[in-house]
Parts: sequence; structure tokens; C-alpha cells
Amino acid sequence: MSKSSFSRAIVWSLIAAAFIGPGTVTTAAKAGSQGGWYYLPYVLLAAVAGLLLMEMVARITLVSEQSLGGILGKGGKLLAYACFGAVVLGCMAYQAGNLLGALSGAQLLMPVHRLWVLLIGLLAVLILWKGDTRLIGKALSNIVVLMGIAFVIAAVFLLFSDRSLTGGGEVATATIIGLVGTTIVPYNFFLAAGLSKGQKLNEMRMGLAGSFIVGAIITMSIVLVASVAGSFTTFADLARTLDASLGKMSKGVLGFGLFAAGFSSAVTAPLAAGLAGRELLGREMGNTSTPFRIIWGGVLAVGLLVACLELDIIGVILAAQVANGFLLPFIAAIVLVFANDRELLKNNINAHWQNMAGLLVAGFLAAKNFDLLLGKLGVADSVWPQALAVVYLIGVGGLMYGRRGRKQR
Repeated sequence: MSKSSFSRAIVWSLIAAAFIGPGTVTTAAKAGSQGGWYYLPYVLLAAVAGLLLMEMVARITLVSEQSLGGILGKGGKLLAYACFGAVVLGCMAYQAGNLLGALSGAQLLMPVHRLWVLLIGLLAVLILWKGDTRLIGKALSNIVVLMGIAFVIAAVFLLFSDRSLTGGGEVATATIIGLVGTTIVPYNFFLAAGLSKGQKLNEMRMGLAGSFIVGAIITMSIVLVASVAGSFTTFADLARTLDASLGKMSKGVLGFGLFAAGFSSAVTAPLAAGLAGRELLGREMGNTSTPFRIIWGGVLAVGLLVACLELDIIGVILAAQVANGFLLPFIAAIVLVFANDRELLKNNINAHWQNMAGLLVAGFLAAKNFDLLLGKLGVADSVWPQALAVVYLIGVGGLMYGRRGRKQR
């Protein structure tokens, strides 16, 4: 691979940086404290599913030479508005967790009141109002990388130590959905679509694969570290476990990393909602236009409102990941249908193995979501979630192969 090709592939590391945030740390730590290494296959599944779907999105925009919003708009205004609503709801769900993650990082470094989240929100407003987030995003991403490296080193120490890693505890459906929801971030589909411009298919695939491999390694490391924590109710519990492997400096690394991950995501999520609005609503919006500011301002306001309530920080962050996990069957269905559109992609439509893998992932997500929802409604029979997932798959499969059978123009 040439130097320029390698550089273009490296750009995809932004995807890994985008999903290694407070939600990933919290959900992976919760999984580790609950079931230990029994959750590792689900982390791997989430990474494979994310890679599979992101590759489809990037290929769709790369081959068609159209924006993701423009492609979705061809499905009608209803689809475009539904996708915009899904992205905004996802961003709102994440935003409270982003702000509280940044606050938790600050609290590991010094004693600060919960209402400091308002100051964090104000800083996000100032950056978003200016309309240019690139410089601070790069700086904060570097700190997040350090936090990820710290977890990987701690996990390696634990693997070669005499401490036993736990496994076989509770494996909860909500935690599985959360792991997938924190890995496959809905607004990252727009990021993947944007990053694919000007690249070759093999460069895009190599870069995406690298980003998800790195993300999976970091997430698995957090699960392993948290498996020896005993309990995980605050980030201080996680810091104490890191201390045992890396010494007292690890608390500072975790604090700075959490703050950086939370704050950068607190800027990224509202911005992503604005970008989705620009593409999906069919309106010309500059980064400093009033409609653009109304969209990101609404996301930020809802996040601040929830963050200021006296709710459990860990609980809020976990709930956000689960909420996004509920959106994924809908998003996966749209991606699979357009990835089989012969008019759009000509000979670059999905291979049959990609369709089978995509349907397996979508069906698994649908079954887990139905299982959790019906369980909350008091329906204990395991047949119903599976039956509803089969109905979902039949519908998605019919739409996929209907698009696939169209003749090229």
C-alpha cells in the first residue's frame, strides 16, 4: 500500500474515536462486573455488526457519489423525516450521558458539584456557536486514545497476573443491547458516509476494519479490567481497579480520558444532529444558520435538562446506550435495503454472504429488543420475541430482494 493510501485508510480511526466514549466505558464496565469475560463474544459481535453495516453505508455513498441524505431522500419525505427523527432521538439519548461522562471525569480529578455540568454545556455551546469544532476535537481525541491505551495495558497486566478473571455471572439482555448500541452509533453512519468521499473501496474497507479492531480491543480490555472490580456503581470503582495494575497515575488518566471523551462527544452529538438535518430535511443550512443552531440547541438543551436531574449517572449513561440499541433494527433494515439497490449501486450491491450476515445481525438485534420489551410487559414466553423477529426478517428480506431484482437503467 502506498503512503497516501495508508494515510487515507488511517482517517477511519475517527470512527473508533467516536464510539470510545463515556457510554462505551460505562457499558463495558457494567458488562465486566456482571458477567466478566462471558460478555466478550458480544463485544466481538457488536464490532463485526458495526463493520458490516458501516461498510455498506460507506460503499453506498462512495459508489453512487451521492450524499447519504440525498440517497435516503429518494425513498420519500416520510423515510427522510423518520431517519432524521431517529438520529435526533439517538443524539438526545447520548447527550445526557456525554455531559455526565465529562462531569464524572472532572469529579475523579477534583471535587466538583453536579451543576458544573451547566458549565460543560456552556463550553459546548460556545464551540458549536462558532461552527468550527475540528481543532478541539483532535486535541480531545488524543486524550481519549491515552485512556484506551491505559485500559489495554491494564488488561494485559491482569492476563499475566495471578488474579482470576471472573466469568459466568449474569448475562443481561439490556447489557447486550447496550454493548451493541454503544458500538454502532447511529450518527456515525453520516460520519462514515462523509469519510468515504474520494477513497477507493479497498482503502475504505481496510480503514474501517482497523478502526473496529482497535475499538473492539479497547472495549474488551475494559470488560476484563472491570471483571475484577467486584462491583461497578461509580467510576471511582473502576479507577481503584486500574490503580491496582497501573498505580495511582491511572486515576488521572481515567479522569482526563472520561472528561475528554464526554466533552468531545457532547459537542459531536448535537453537531451530528444538525448535519443530519441539513442532509435529510432538504434545506440549505450553514453551520452558523438559525435552523442548524435550533437543531443542535434542542439536542443540547434536552441533554442538559436530564443531566441536571438527580438521577444516577451510571444508570443514565447505560439507558442511553440501550435506547440507541432499540433504534438499530430500524437503521439496519434501511442500510440493507439500499445496499441491495441495483439502480443505485450497479454491480456493487451486497454479495449474498453479506445479506445473510446482515440479516443474522438484524434478526439477533430485533429478537433481543423484542425480548426486553415483552419482558417489561410481563410476557415471559421466549417464543414471541423469536416469532416477531422472524416477521421482521421476512419484511426486510422482501424489501432487500425487491430492490435487488430491479433492472439497471
